Amino acid sequence: MEYEEFFAPWRLVAAFADGSRLLFDGLTEEQAREAMEAAQEEHGDIGYWNRVTDQNYEDGRYYKTVPPPPCINIVDYDGYTGPLDENGLPVGLAEQIAQASAEEGRDPNEAQIIIKRNAPPDDQPHEK
Repeated sequence: MEYEEFFAPWRLVAAFADGSRLLFDGLTEEQAREAMEAAQEEHGDIGYWNRVTDQNYEDGRYYKTVPPPPCINIVDYDGYTGPLDENGLPVGLAEQIAQASAEEGRDPNEAQIIIKRNAPPDDQPHEK
């Protein structure tokens, strides 16, 4: 019979006073930490602990539960003299970004980072 692998959403590692180095899993980081702290009764004080990073975990989180990085849009205003919307973006650009996100299969309402390069001063009038 083959064994199924199980990967908890969170994994911590700790080194104890008795020389043992143990892994602690949990459905939450707090649950894994509580299990790690409870092990001090048997193994002595924790000398070192950390969130596991290996082929399955990134900073303690199972890699499949780590959210994807946000989309980053860079808006370069160099030479742009057109109107701006209430957010200081060229009129219609926010809708274009949302449409491009939808076309790429991403949720058009997901958080995105917009970096403004060579942006005009904030005292420029905006369209309402």
